[in-house]
Amino acid sequence: MLGKENKNKITLEGLANMIARGFEGVDKRFEDIERKIVTKDELNFRFNALEKKVDKLDYQVDEAYDILKRFEENDILNLQKRVHILEKAVRALAANRTNN
Repeated sequence: MLGKENKNKITLEGLANMIARGFEGVDKRFEDIERKIVTKDELNFRFNALEKKVDKLDYQVDEAYDILKRFEENDILNLQKRVHILEKAVRALAANRTNN
């Protein structure tokens, strides 16, 4: 029976070795995780860069809207002028037919 008891008993040195083996590579894994974690400063930098891009895009959309608005206004004015000319021509033709 003494032999069985010795097999099941763990020495402090054996236990320390088991724990050490369990922690092998944990430091490396923590380093990998730390590299992947974004710092507050880096996050602020990324946010500021993104905010600048959004502001630039907003400005460009406003410019495109203004250009389209001007084209629409010019087109409407041009069409109004053409309709006015056509109305005058129709009145003149109608007046000619009545006079003839």
